[in-house]
Amino acid sequence: MRNRILILAAVATLLLGALLGCSLGSQESARVTATPTKTQRPLFTSTFTPTPSPVPSDTPVPTDTAIPPTETSLPTETPQPTDTPAPTLEVPTDTPIPATETPAAPTNTAPPRPTNTPLPPTSTPKPAVDFRITEIVAFEDGSLTVSGLHNIYLTVVDASGGPLDGIILEEVNNDPHEQVVTGNKGPGKTEFTMWAGDYRFKVVGNTSGQTFNSETTHVLSIVFEHAVWDDLIRGGICTDEASCRALGPMHFSYNVTFQRTW
Repeated sequence: MRNRILILAAVATLLLGALLGCSLGSQESARVTATPTKTQRPLFTSTFTPTPSPVPSDTPVPTDTAIPPTETSLPTETPQPTDTPAPTLEVPTDTPIPATETPAAPTNTAPPRPTNTPLPPTSTPKPAVDFRITEIVAFEDGSLTVSGLHNIYLTVVDASGGPLDGIILEEVNNDPHEQVVTGNKGPGKTEFTMWAGDYRFKVVGNTSGQTFNSETTHVLSIVFEHAVWDDLIRGGICTDEASCRALGPMHFSYNVTFQRTW
C-alpha cells in the first residue's frame, strides 16, 4: 500500500513539472518576435491524461502496523503417541463374575409321562346283588349234646350296619320253600330251626312287595359231616377238621348276617 502511494505521488510530480515547462515556453515566445526562417513542428506529447490521484493527507501512514492475515490458519494436528499402551482393566480372580444368561435346560431330559387320571363315572354302577353275606359262623348253643339248641339266627342290616325289618328270607334247598321275616325276633332279626336236613337261605324281597336278589348261603346243617368244617372252627367248636370229626354227631347253632349293598 505504501509503495503504491509513493508511485502515484512521483507520477503526479512529473506531470506537474511538464505542465509548468509548457507554460514558461509559451510566455517566452510571446515576448520575442522573430522572423522564423523555419517553423519547427511541436514536440509530440502524450495524449494520455492520468487520472489525478488524491494526494494523501498529512496524516502519517504508520509503518509498523501489521497487515492482518486474510485467512485463519487451521490448527495442526497434534500427533498421538503410538507407543503408549492402552490401560487394561484387571478383574480380580477371586471375585465370581455373575452369569448374564440363564443356562438353557438340558435337552436330553425325558419329559414326564402323562398320568392316566381315571374319569369319574357318569353314574354309580349298580351292584351285582342287593344283599351279600358277611357272616356265617357255627357255635355251641347251650350244649353240643342232644340237649343243645340247633337254630339258624338270621340278621339283615343296611349298608351302614343298621338293622332292617320286614326283609323276607327264603330257604331254597328243600321243597316246599319256607320263608321267615326279619323284625319278629328283634330289630333286623329272625330265626329258623334245623332238623335232620341241609338248609340254604337268601333274601328275596320285603313285606312292601319289593323284590331283591342276593347271595345264597352254602349248606347249613347239624347232620354229621354235612356241615362246613370251617364254620365250626370259626365258632371255636373244634380247631381243625380232624378234631371236628372226632366229636361225632352233635348239636350247634349258626349266626348268619346279610348286608344290603346300597
